[in-house]
Amino acid sequence: MNTRILGQSGVSISEVGFGTWKYKGDPDVLQHALDLGSTFIDTAESYGTESAVGKSLLGRRHDAFIATKVSPWNFRYPEVIKAAENSLKNLSIDTIDLYQLHAPNRTIPIEETMGAMRDLVSTGKVRFIGVSNFSVGELVAAQSALGNIPIVSNQIKYSIFDQPISSSFN
Repeated sequence: MNTRILGQSGVSISEVGFGTWKYKGDPDVLQHALDLGSTFIDTAESYGTESAVGKSLLGRRHDAFIATKVSPWNFRYPEVIKAAENSLKNLSIDTIDLYQLHAPNRTIPIEETMGAMRDLVSTGKVRFIGVSNFSVGELVAAQSALGNIPIVSNQIKYSIFDQPISSSFN
């Protein structure tokens, strides 16, 4: 399995990740993905799969780079903190490798959301911060609000069927 460095993190992850949207929780499937070298495990609080992922990774935490996402309706400071704590519990881990904002929420100031993300990093509950489905302008604003902690990724929808990269960054 080919690997790449994730943004400015310095961490090498598999180029092919294991997405858990609609994951049914068969531990053998996730274990097999790890055996094949797919170290990047992607989940989100809104998928409802974090607990299944956590159970499937028991005894293999060291083999996985776990990414999860906080939902836009939880972007107020206290809700971001609570959502992260719930994700940690559901995933049965002490630290989220990559915690991402699932999609922009223009009704909540990005400074408030990023303040919570910054505090999650400073307390060791999160290693790296990312965003998902952000335009270039939204990414710049988020990085500005975050300060000196780099945003290491912007996960966008991209597949053989959906290739909106050129239109996503207007």
